[in-house]
Amino acid sequence: MKRRNSQTAAAASIFSALAFLPLGAIAEHKCDNPLSTIDQRACAKAAEGPAELRNFVSRTKTIWGLYYWDYARRDDQGTTASAPMQPAPAVDAALKTATATTEAR
Repeated sequence: MKRRNSQTAAAASIFSALAFLPLGAIAEHKCDNPLSTIDQRACAKAAEGPAELRNFVSRTKTIWGLYYWDYARRDDQGTTASAPMQPAPAVDAALKTATATTEAR
């Protein structure tokens, strides 16, 4: 009987913890209301542009564990990728081989 009561109490405590989990706070964008200093710095980099934000996140990932999409707006991703891509200029294959051989030495 005692064991069943402790199992019931454990299940009830887990259920109540999950029931009151603030799911709305998890889903919001971090730049809407940056609380910490690192969030403010990341939002400032996001305002500068996606390349600056990506560089900042990669430099501080091991320290702060930042995630790019917490600070980058998903609706902004189309604006940076909408520029048409230009093909790379043709380079003579012999020139490439000579350059690679020289660099390998």
